[in-house]
Amino acid sequence: MGKNRSILGSVWKVLVAGIVYAVGAILGGGLVALLGLELPRFPMEVDPAVQLPLLFAGGVAMAAGLAAIGAGIAGRWWEKWAVVALFVFVVNGVGNALEGSIFTTLGSQGALLLSNTVAGVLCALAVSLLFPAPPGSKLAEQVRAIRSRWRSTRLLGRLFLALLAFPLFYFFFGAIIAPIVVPHYQQLDFLIIPPMPTMLTVLLVRSAMFLVVSLLVIAAWRGSRLGLIIALGLAHFVTVGFAGLIQTTFFPAVLRWTHSIEILADSMFYAWALVWLLVPRPLGRKEESPEVAQTVHARAV
Repeated sequence: MGKNRSILGSVWKVLVAGIVYAVGAILGGGLVALLGLELPRFPMEVDPAVQLPLLFAGGVAMAAGLAAIGAGIAGRWWEKWAVVALFVFVVNGVGNALEGSIFTTLGSQGALLLSNTVAGVLCALAVSLLFPAPPGSKLAEQVRAIRSRWRSTRLLGRLFLALLAFPLFYFFFGAIIAPIVVPHYQQLDFLIIPPMPTMLTVLLVRSAMFLVVSLLVIAAWRGSRLGLIIALGLAHFVTVGFAGLIQTTFFPAVLRWTHSIEILADSMFYAWALVWLLVPRPLGRKEESPEVAQTVHARAV
């Protein structure tokens, strides 16, 4: 009974945070209009009767992904909000605006960045308030605990490998779905396949940004390594693309769902790589003798 109540409690909290996201997107759109910013040139008209339910669905997806990391972060509500809001701003806001400006001809990514930022930051606020950390959970202590297990000489090499992880999985899973998506790309005139040097540069810039905000989540995480992989993977999945693909009605359905599966695979393997490279194994162990702990910590990253 207690477990069922916990699940139901999480569901209604995610729904509330999803509503907050949708309201934030509407407010962000109003701010865009107030500032006179030009909207992207979408290839088809948007039907409000269809778009509003999809906006809510995208908001619920975003809320679920942010709740996955927010529920496991130590600290007071405003500390959790700072970490989660920065994560969604960088990954969903700046990262997608950068990709859209290079890979599409839609233009005016600044308007989308502003709208997505308002929606994402408000959703992060709702998540931080609705999913509080347990009493006595302090962010500073959590950060110090994991930093004490990192050795700077080996950490630099692991950070370099972590920087390469996102482009590696991006190309690997992209090659798998290429036979499905490329024929559809040839029929869409608003998509651009840039030269390989440009693509690599964009991927490395996005990877560096993703790594920074993921490190903040890793440092603040108070649960197990497996829980961190799942939470970080889900958070990247919804913020990188899934929440937006739900709402992108001008994209053919086969592309929306194929890319959703691709991004899910990218995100989970990327999260696994980050945790494997950067999270010492003692993280999340509840019981450990001082002798064992000292030995394990000495061998940790």
